[in-house]
Formats: sequence, structure tokens, C-alpha cells
Amino acid sequence: MLLARRPAVPDDWPDLVRPTLYEVTGLRHALTFATAVLDLSRRLSEI
Repeated sequence: MLLARRPAVPDDWPDLVRPTLYEVTGLRHALTFATAVLDLSRRLSEI
């Protein structure tokens, strides 16, 4: 998965920029939070 392209790197470098464990963990936490907020919003809209 191509996440970003860095124009300053030499042409022989691969296009793939791998996310760090910290970034993946942060994304997981953000998605978990967003899911919880959407679930709460859905439940509140049913009231």
C-alpha cells in the first residue's frame, strides 16, 4: 500500500513507505474511538 511519496529520495528507492508500529497503533486507537462515537450517535438517535 502506497502511503506517501517522498520527492527528495533518489529514483532507485522503492515507492512504498511503511508505517511505524507507533503510527499503526495510533490509527487503531483512532478507529476504535471513531467506531465508539458512531455507535453512541446511532444509539442516541434511536431515542
